[in-house]
Amino acid sequence: MKGFTRAIEERDLSRPYGVLNWMKDNTSLIILLALVIAGAVMTQDFFTWDNITNLFNRISVNGIMAIGFTLTFLVGGFDLSIGSTLSLAGVLCVGIEASSGSTVVGMITALAAGAGMGLLNGILMKITRGESGEAFLITLGTSLVGTSLALTYCNGYDLYGSGAPWYKALGQGSVGGFPVAALLWIGIMIIVQIAIKKTKFGRNLLYSGANKHSAFLAGVDVNKMKIIAFTLAGMLAAVAAIVMTARTTAASPRSGTGADFDAAIATLIGGNSLIDGKGGMTQVFIGVLIYGLITNILNLLGVESVVQYIVKGLVLLLAICLDKLKRR
Repeated sequence: MKGFTRAIEERDLSRPYGVLNWMKDNTSLIILLALVIAGAVMTQDFFTWDNITNLFNRISVNGIMAIGFTLTFLVGGFDLSIGSTLSLAGVLCVGIEASSGSTVVGMITALAAGAGMGLLNGILMKITRGESGEAFLITLGTSLVGTSLALTYCNGYDLYGSGAPWYKALGQGSVGGFPVAALLWIGIMIIVQIAIKKTKFGRNLLYSGANKHSAFLAGVDVNKMKIIAFTLAGMLAAVAAIVMTARTTAASPRSGTGADFDAAIATLIGGNSLIDGKGGMTQVFIGVLIYGLITNILNLLGVESVVQYIVKGLVLLLAICLDKLKRR
């Protein structure tokens, strides 16, 4: 077991570790620093406190989604249903709150729906014994189910609620001038990172994605870890939905459109590996910041949204190429 752990956590010490190898292993950090410099040079408002807090507030939803997406990555999966889960959890949170008069009931319903969607993905992964390719198709199918349920629940219309003050604070509030939503995202990342690096659960999670056959021989229930990872991803999508709806006390059945790809791009560009179970929350933080900075800088420069979509697509292709490069 110890040898298996070292095989996952240690880099190859047989190769010379010069500047080029360091750059290859830290490409995401270099990109992040380059974006910060570019933003400071190209725009006057980049380093203002308002822009910084607005940036962190905006990326917090994608950040929470990316945490869940990364968990499925670590077990060799791929979750394209978190966008529809975001939509479904959002309309349920606002709709149940409006009909029952209880914000807590609405939030619990949203979390249950998110967990249910994730659990369904995990069970289907277990039945098919799927890898990332099967996970792509499975979660694409469940995303259609989630979107249909969201549209059916609200008849295709946006929903509006009121919300308790503490609920609104999740999306609108700040502590010391820093957004509560961003603090929530960072807090979840810290908890998950500790769980991954310091607990048996985290080690089993990494083993399952790194080499499922070796993990099985080491006594790890790989299918169980996949179910847990996908369930947590669904719950985190629901948490993101709660934060999103708390900003406006409204929800749309289409609010999650594209959110899964945003999370995927952030996960990949941060340095999480596509197929070998390597990664963590540090990579999530860097990736979400990179993706958020790109949008932030383009907005400050007044670039049209159509062009921004082109840039995001290019960023996704870059992330895949970087992942391939790292594994050579």
